[in-house]
Parts: sequence; C-alpha cells; structure tokens
Amino acid sequence: MKLFSNKIFILLIVAVFAVKCDVLETTPKGVLAEGTLNSASAIDKLTVAAYSALAAHFFGNDQAFAGPSNNWIMDVRSDDAYKGGGGINDRTDIFQLETQTMDATNYAAHQKWRNNMFGIARCNLAIREIAKLDDANYPKAIRTAEMKFLRAHFHFDLKRNFNQIPYIDENTDPTAASNTALTSDEAWARIKQDFQEAFNDLPPSQDEVGRVNNYAAAAYLAKVAIETQQWAEAISNADFVINGPYALLDQFENLSELEFENSEEAVFQVQYSTANLFANHDWSSLLNSTTSPGIDSNGDGVSDGYPAGDDFYHGSQNLVNAFRTDATTGLPLFDSFNDQDVFDASYGGPLDPRVDFTFGRLGISWKGENAEYSTAWVRDEAYLPGFSSKKAVVRPDEPNIHNSWPWAAAGLNYNMIRFAEVLLWKAEALVELNQNLEEARTLVNQVRSRAKNSRYVQKVDGSGDAANYFIEPYPAAGWTQDYARQAVRFERRLELAMEGHRFYDLVRWGVAEQVINQYYAEERDNVTYLDGAQFTAGKHEFLPIPQIEIDLAPQLYSQNNGY
Repeated sequence: MKLFSNKIFILLIVAVFAVKCDVLETTPKGVLAEGTLNSASAIDKLTVAAYSALAAHFFGNDQAFAGPSNNWIMDVRSDDAYKGGGGINDRTDIFQLETQTMDATNYAAHQKWRNNMFGIARCNLAIREIAKLDDANYPKAIRTAEMKFLRAHFHFDLKRNFNQIPYIDENTDPTAASNTALTSDEAWARIKQDFQEAFNDLPPSQDEVGRVNNYAAAAYLAKVAIETQQWAEAISNADFVINGPYALLDQFENLSELEFENSEEAVFQVQYSTANLFANHDWSSLLNSTTSPGIDSNGDGVSDGYPAGDDFYHGSQNLVNAFRTDATTGLPLFDSFNDQDVFDASYGGPLDPRVDFTFGRLGISWKGENAEYSTAWVRDEAYLPGFSSKKAVVRPDEPNIHNSWPWAAAGLNYNMIRFAEVLLWKAEALVELNQNLEEARTLVNQVRSRAKNSRYVQKVDGSGDAANYFIEPYPAAGWTQDYARQAVRFERRLELAMEGHRFYDLVRWGVAEQVINQYYAEERDNVTYLDGAQFTAGKHEFLPIPQIEIDLAPQLYSQNNGY
C-alpha cells in the first residue's frame, strides 16, 4: 500500500549555511547571499536539501560511513552487534566505539556531530528564506513546520549521542552557541517545542511522499516522551498515531522489500533511490552488505547481488541466542536465553522466526534465494559464523539492485520510526505507569502475532521451514508489572534488532553498565578482542564532544564527563 502518490528523492543539494563547526575553516569558493532565493521553486530546493541531510551524505562517502543516520555504529556499543568488516583494524574508529576505547579524537564521533550540525544549518537557512518569501500561494506554514521537525530530529540525535549540546534555531548566532548554555531538561524542552510546533502546522498527509506529516510529528513527540519518561504524554501521542492510517504489514519480510516502501507501517522514513546512484543511495548502510560469492539467480550466467560487500554490522551471538523460545510456551527465555548458542541450521531448538529474517545463519537460505548463507559470505571469520545483517539489503535478484560498487545499492528506504515501535512505546508507557496492563499485553501481542503469522524462511531446497520456528503471544496469566516490563523490553530487542535502537534503550533504562559488561564477560570467549573491554557508568553513555570542535571554540564548548 502506498500512502501517497509521489516521492521526494534524496537530492544532495549543497546548501550554504553558517554553523559553528570545522567547516568554517574551509575557504568557500562562492557565497550565496541570504534573501536572494525569492521564488517558490528556489525555496523548495532548500527544503529538499534539508531532507537530504537525513542521508548523512554531504561532501564525501566517509561521513555516512562514520556517522550514519541509522546509528548502526551505536548498536555495536551494545550487546546486539559486532563491528564486522575486515577485522579490528578495518574502521578503527568504529572498533573503538565497540570496545568503549574512544576518546575525543574519535573520527566517528566527529562525523556524527558534523552530520547533525549540517542538517540543522540547512533547516535554519530554509526557515529564514521561507519567512522572506512573498508568495501568497506558497505553503509557508507547512514548509516551516517540516523544517522545524527535521531540526528537532537532528538535535534529538545529537542529544542522545552527546548529551551536552547547543540548541541552534534560525535566530541563533552559531558562533556564540555554547553546549553548556542549556540544562539537559531545557535542551529536551527545546526539542519538544520544535516537534510540537511542527505537529500544530503539519497536515495529516502530503502530496509528495517523504514530506513529513502531523502523525510523524506526534510519533516523534512520543519518542521524546519515552526518552524523558513522560509516560502520559507518550501514551497520548502514540494514540494519535495508532488512530491514524497506520498498521503492521502482514509479512515481516516486507519491511526489507522495495515494493513496501512508504507502506502503512512507515511513519517516518528516510527516502533513498537509485535515480542518482551515487547521490541517492543509502550510504549509511553501504558497508553492511554481506560478502556473498555471487548468485546467478535467473540462469543468465551473470552473478546477481552483492559479491564484494564490506560485511560490517554483524549480529552478536548474544542477540541471536535471544531469539530462542520456550519449547512449551513459545515465549522468550528472559533469564536463560544465553545458556545455549544458536549457530547454524543444525540447531533444532525452537526459535522466534524473526531470527532468520534478521541475520544470515550458516546453512539457512538468504532472503528467499536458492542460495545458502555460508562462510563464503563472511568477510572475516573471526566474527563467529557471521550473522550478517539482512534488514537493510534487498534480495540479490531484485531488478533495481546494483551489482558492483556501491554493493547492494537498491534505494531501500530506512525506517526512522515504524508502526511496530509506536505500539511498543505505548505498551512500555502503560507498564511503567502500572495501568491498563492488559492493553499493554494486547499491544505487545500484536507485534508477536505478526511474527507468528508471517511466512517463515524456507530451506534452500524449498522443502519446509528452515528451522523449528515456534512463537506464541503472551497469556494473561502472570502478566504483572515486573513481568510485563521484561516482556516489553525483550520484544523491542527482537522486533527492532539491527535497526540501531538497542544502545539507546539500555542507556535510558539505566542498565547499560550492567548489561554491556555482562555481555563482554560472556562474549569474550568467542570474540577474543572483547576481552578487557569495559563500560564505565557516568562516561560511556555518551560520546565525547569532538576535540576539534572544542579547539575551535574553547570558550563555548565543554567536554563530557570522563573524556
């Protein structure tokens, strides 16, 4: 189902902006004076440039690799993922994040900072120019609301990653904006204000797919409320979205198929395409396609797919084990899931079927193909059996896929917010308030039931299910607040696995130190480079403020604790 009739393609339009970051040290080749863009078409190019900032692909591919919009590099800081790639010396900046050994010179942290600052600057330039436009037919209020939404999104990403941030709106002098001027609560209030003003002025739908609507703003208000533990607000905003035009897709695998982009489950997606391969592709996920040996899926003698992918972002053994289910109830094993390793197709115990939609497992077919995931698909076998990530890539025989570099380029959109997460937000808020626990159970079971009723991954020869898939909804018996809290948190891990959320969840739940250090202790026997890794509470919840930014404005920027 397509919600709208057209689509905004990501256009990497270079917008001129002013922002306190090291880009100011580069001598510009030309300057565009503000106020000279006095036509609706010119202003719309500025708004599209702001949307393109969601791709984190500004002046070079490496910005998207090191500071990706989907935050997979933050997922490797959790118990969910390994860095992958070609060993520990391949992207040492991301290896430092995985092992909590980064300092203020970490390249990935700097790129994450810059990418968000560039996005904020584009939004502010667009807002200023919209205000100057004299055109009664131009939807100034709507376009301004879109820019406030995006500005809040970029600030939100900064806040979760760096904590101490400046808030820069269209009237702020960026050369005087300090990252200590606002308290944490004040920064969250500014983010919330932008989303609220966006919600007030956005329509429920737009003619061009990709432009945000008031449902997306309400969803983000719920996300902010969840982050700040404002549970009643989270419920109210989630309800607005739940009562809108959204639903779960029938099949879990549809989430990774081009046909279902901008579907009823897509609340807020980053739009990608292959219209201009090197500008519009999802560079944030480009490193993460597996190293497949090449597949001649249609018998024409030509290898389809992604034969030389970089194979970053592997699921951890701990995460794969979390998909084990109880043989009697079909429910997760909260306390004992990691007692036994799930490696390959020989594992006969019951599994949540989402496991093989999410990862490559040895001996299991790859995305419906007559091809078996094997060690030949794994770039560096130091990462156990592989567990290459499936969600961000399409089928190797997809007609729109690019069969050389950039590997697996297919224009698949990325879900910043999808409907399943909105359901789980409301369930979490209900549980934390200890009210309407039965409704919370129903919401969680909607998500589990979609997984149960989806078409399961089949054996390579098509003779039946690829594994012993067994999943059931939660029963009413024993559904106490404590049990429900475990259920909601576990369901987030399973449903949203490899989508860049886990590290932030652990931090906001206040369990990051406990969970991550236990993970290091248990995982280091399999992944030896994790031996000695240590998460330090009060420090590693946030990235260091990039030293280059502090050096440029030491009177404005203060370093985070511990760095």
